[in-house]
Amino acid sequence: MNGDIHMHHIQKSIILNLARTSPLRFTDLQPPRVPNNTFSYHLKKLIDGGYIELTSDGYIATRKALKLVVFGVNHGKTPLRPDTITMIYVENDEGETLLLNRNRKPFQGWYGIPGGQVHLGETLDQAAERELIEKTTIVANGQLEAVGVLDFRYVEQETKDIFQHMIGFVYKYKFVGDRQSLSDKVTRYGQLTWSRLEQNILLPEVYIIKKMVEADTFASLSVSFEEPAQLPVFSDEFLAGPTDGMSYSPVITAIS
Repeated sequence: MNGDIHMHHIQKSIILNLARTSPLRFTDLQPPRVPNNTFSYHLKKLIDGGYIELTSDGYIATRKALKLVVFGVNHGKTPLRPDTITMIYVENDEGETLLLNRNRKPFQGWYGIPGGQVHLGETLDQAAERELIEKTTIVANGQLEAVGVLDFRYVEQETKDIFQHMIGFVYKYKFVGDRQSLSDKVTRYGQLTWSRLEQNILLPEVYIIKKMVEADTFASLSVSFEEPAQLPVFSDEFLAGPTDGMSYSPVITAIS
């Protein structure tokens, strides 16, 4: 079973239930009117595929399963190549950093640096200025300064599975306007906030970028981070739901 194969509805039901609540016993997971042998077959398929594990307290969903919850069966695969992005470190006169509380997958609900993918035909400077406008409404007018290149990966430590790999071209920008004009401002991509980097759900690359900016010299770094715990948001594919009398609630809490 892999990202190109449609998952059986019983297997989807098991993953959804475990994404909502873990651990669960066999009897808690087994839907009504599904025979023991049929349910055991699908449970074993998920274990063999690395989607669930049996612990002393019951069955739990693995990170691999949570990726399917977030991205869907056909979009949960490890990427084949790094993404090329620009990242803009915005600081004000009070030494605060402008963060974006993301409202989009992946890492929905986490705080990060404004930025995004380089589009075909753009220069890096053009991409950075466009992303800064889109994510924050700030118009840089050529005032961005290149800081360095950050090659970073999110890796699930136990399996060494690479969740994301990005090549970030890092810029800095000094904001000199009214800080209140951006404080708690909502854009298409999330909510902005000025921060001294004390948030609990802060993406780990933010600290590295801060050090790059403070070093005041162009730098190239390559680092790996423990994959941040997801705040699972069910993909449309999973929200379509299992059939044959099985049910689940789409309301879940953070999985750490």
